[in-house]
Amino acid sequence: MSKDAKNVPALRFKGYSDAWEKRKLGELMKVTSVKRVHQSDWRQEGVPFLRARDIVAINKNQKVKEPIYISRDLYERYSEQSGRVTPGDLLVTGVGSIGIPFLIKTESPIYFKDGNIIWFQNRTLDPAFFYFQFTGNSIQTYILSTSGKGTVGTFTIATGKQTPIVFPKKTEQKLIGSTMSDLDNLIAATQHKIDALEQAKKALLQRLFDQSWRFKGYSDPWEKRKLREITEINPKGKIPEVFRYVDLESVKNSSIISSKIETKQTAPSRAQRTAEIGDVFYQTVRPYQKNNVIFLLHSSMPYVFSTGYAQLRSNMNSFFILYLVQTDGFVNDVLNRATGTSYPAINPTHLATIIVCFPKIVSEQNRIGQVLEHLDNLITATQSRLSSLELLKKALLQDLFI
Repeated sequence: MSKDAKNVPALRFKGYSDAWEKRKLGELMKVTSVKRVHQSDWRQEGVPFLRARDIVAINKNQKVKEPIYISRDLYERYSEQSGRVTPGDLLVTGVGSIGIPFLIKTESPIYFKDGNIIWFQNRTLDPAFFYFQFTGNSIQTYILSTSGKGTVGTFTIATGKQTPIVFPKKTEQKLIGSTMSDLDNLIAATQHKIDALEQAKKALLQRLFDQSWRFKGYSDPWEKRKLREITEINPKGKIPEVFRYVDLESVKNSSIISSKIETKQTAPSRAQRTAEIGDVFYQTVRPYQKNNVIFLLHSSMPYVFSTGYAQLRSNMNSFFILYLVQTDGFVNDVLNRATGTSYPAINPTHLATIIVCFPKIVSEQNRIGQVLEHLDNLITATQSRLSSLELLKKALLQDLFI
């Protein structure tokens, strides 16, 4: 039986086969908002006051920027008139990024901006099931189709009441809700692990390269040289007869995600950099720490790169060079030398003059490169796991719900 054929999802828990019930949310619960709070009543501490953008940030597991509060006294007075949110209720954005839900899980006092956020006083559906069903295709499609065309879209109390929802018996709701909650918790934990690993990398980059941390057995002072003295920048190379062409748009997260087979006769005019294993490529256009492309070539396949990169080739440990150019000190020097406003860039000639420090002993270079390489591999593996979990969530949202 196909999904939706008789109001049943594609994937069911064992023992459940009944058709789901279809109703409008206004028939199942009160859909409302709260008494208006004026900007003059905003405070820097007190009871949290949510705006639509705050719910969007929370939904993305991001920190709320510039959080707002109201006084406890105002909260008590207004709550006497409007009521208080309770566990199981859903707050949904009505402006901006519309239809983004926030599930109330605790009794902690909270207030929100009227008009911008719709309040579903849920006493009928399993809270977790209700939250995840709200994020699914059916309800989100309805919200987009009724939000208004030609103007800034809005989700109102009126359309909130008319929002259709399909749901099973409470026991099946709980099974679905708990399954999705467990998966969401796993996704959040994986993201937190990535954040912690990236913080660890940031700390290691600083401590290892400012030499406040040294491996046991190494105490010799590091040398200072201009980058051009330890690397060959943009070495000349002969373009092979057949090669894979790589440009800026085909590199993401320090990995080559696509390349096009070309021949010497059909080579794009921007094909200039012939690569060798161990070459480090540094993006010279918009060379920001969060956006720049820094990667080490591992493959022996003939690659030719476009302009927009500085190609670094060195007799030193390639991973040491790779992480050297990621340090805050190096990045700040790059930004200080960059020119232009819309598309700031650094000229390879100026890049070559940056002073860098490095250990004379090759084994110390190797140790530093190895530690950071292992950490990067762990970050990449954890990011891959996060992507898999998010794909699983997407599939379950489609197959467990109608």
